[in-house]
Amino acid sequence: MDFTPLYPHSSSSSSTVSPNGEYVLTSVGDRLVVRLTKSMQVIRSWKCEDDGLKTCSGSKESIKNGSGLCAGSQVHKPGAGSILRKGTVSNSIGSIQSLDPNTGISSFRPSDTPQGTVPNTDRRPAVLTSISFSPNSQFAVALLRQLNSAVVYVYSIESDQLAAEIKTGAEGVASGEKALRWSPSGNSLMVWSDWGLRVTIWNLSSPQPKPVQLHHPKHPPHVGCSFSPDQRYFALLCRQPGNFRDHVGVYDTQTWTCVSFFELSPELLDAANLCWSPCGRYLGIIESAIFDYRVEIWSPSGLKLGVFTPFDSTKSFKPLPHNDSNTTRSARSASQNSNRVLSGSNVNDSLKQKDSTQVADLEQDLDGYVGLGIRCCRWRPGGEYFALGGWDGKVRILNDLTWTSVCQISLNDYLAVKVLNEPRNWIERTRSQGIISFEVATASSLPVLLRPDYSKPNPTIGVRDMEWNSQGDYLACRNDALPTVVFVFSLRASATSIAPTDSTVSSSVPLRPRLTSVLNFITPVKSMRWHPTLSHLVIVCATSALYLWYPSHPGSTALDTSELGNYCEGIGIPARVAFNPVAVTWIQNGNGLLLTDKLAFCLAFAVPEGVDDRGEENSRMME
Repeated sequence: MDFTPLYPHSSSSSSTVSPNGEYVLTSVGDRLVVRLTKSMQVIRSWKCEDDGLKTCSGSKESIKNGSGLCAGSQVHKPGAGSILRKGTVSNSIGSIQSLDPNTGISSFRPSDTPQGTVPNTDRRPAVLTSISFSPNSQFAVALLRQLNSAVVYVYSIESDQLAAEIKTGAEGVASGEKALRWSPSGNSLMVWSDWGLRVTIWNLSSPQPKPVQLHHPKHPPHVGCSFSPDQRYFALLCRQPGNFRDHVGVYDTQTWTCVSFFELSPELLDAANLCWSPCGRYLGIIESAIFDYRVEIWSPSGLKLGVFTPFDSTKSFKPLPHNDSNTTRSARSASQNSNRVLSGSNVNDSLKQKDSTQVADLEQDLDGYVGLGIRCCRWRPGGEYFALGGWDGKVRILNDLTWTSVCQISLNDYLAVKVLNEPRNWIERTRSQGIISFEVATASSLPVLLRPDYSKPNPTIGVRDMEWNSQGDYLACRNDALPTVVFVFSLRASATSIAPTDSTVSSSVPLRPRLTSVLNFITPVKSMRWHPTLSHLVIVCATSALYLWYPSHPGSTALDTSELGNYCEGIGIPARVAFNPVAVTWIQNGNGLLLTDKLAFCLAFAVPEGVDDRGEENSRMME
């Protein structure tokens, strides 16, 4: 692997790669920086400043003759709705006298406050969040949060201009790192307001855009909403005021008109997520984990297709048997008479026996009840299988014929023949400049399950993450009770494959899961991602290294199956400063990786065979 120098950014989510793989967008404080992925050269740099408190300069005619929309102290009033201003202000690197090649920030700082402006009383530094590229890689967006306002900036990369500026009103913008979302066409921007009031869609291609509002979304962006595979429709989970049931609205992304709106079943008390299948025919609605383990399958037109719940939670608590009043009264009197005859020690023994009997009855009543429900869900590419990861540490895979579980995989009870262990202290020995293979060991080398603390929310149990590869024949899973372990299962339709422990396979569906690899790391796993086209899994663990898993040893032939599923390597990141990536993202074409930690980021590229990637690496890294 060949690594670029390290470049600073505001947080681990402040860097992203464009969908076409040509640009890297980074936020450093209140500045947006665009680089080329091939050379990491800065081609655009914009400083985002909220001029809402500034006095408008120029005459009213010049403001009106701009884009048809204006914003500022003369027009926008506090409490009014969100407004959008389209302008041609350019603040790129062309007008910057001195530019830091590493950060992309100008070294020029004005000494005095410009005349006609009101000083900002908020002493906290301005930080941009929710940065992203449009799907067509032509625009870059960022959100600037301040004490009493929030502004969305949209810049055009090609024309190097401010394409639009959206100022929110009293409704604000949803909290979190991701409060914005692009439409699939890239011509519209979706802004989630605070308190779940509405989703406002701004058409950036129109000279005088009129916002479209979708009211009462139940969840923030990227949760409770999904686009269809062809990007034509958008499904939103919402709850109308005064109604205690959840609804699903399906909208046409070209006109943003509602094409379907239906109410969910009353058994679904609190819908937590919505997932559109890759085939486009199904909507998976997930129940909140605190109520039940339940998933319902609906069609986009509002037809209920199936329900899956492994346990009947309504029968978990069995009512006490009904006894006749005379029988109960006689039994109570007999018990009182016997207690009078018993001595003190005998009374204590009888009470202990009674308590143990009640505990045994309670355990019998709760036998098989999962408690918490579904934690994560993933559709298999193609949409024929739906994987559910529960808080009970089990993965259940449903088929699209009967919507029943065709296999059940437990991540708590494992009997792996071979485990791939990360060598101890290899990063220190190689000074983060080597590549080392994992050691093969037995299952006894795996750590024990963590004991959860049930007095705190989100205990360390359950399936934390699942990832299908692009072909859908491998499934990588993480168990929160084993934070340093990654399980890789092969789910090819093969009659000779072996099913893992605690798995039941339906004979009607040719799905045979097999535990391919168990990867054991020294530190907890932070992120894992599959290659866009190949069956290669990349993992980061907040150390100065990245890890790659292969289904077969590199260089092995198709006839040599001795090394199948038994190869993983660690690659050191040769940085001279502390760099511990916590997130990793593949570039769209799969030729490179984006590695980010809390303070810096870098790119990693695969080196062709026969080329040495150790020669000039040390001189390229930042001091």
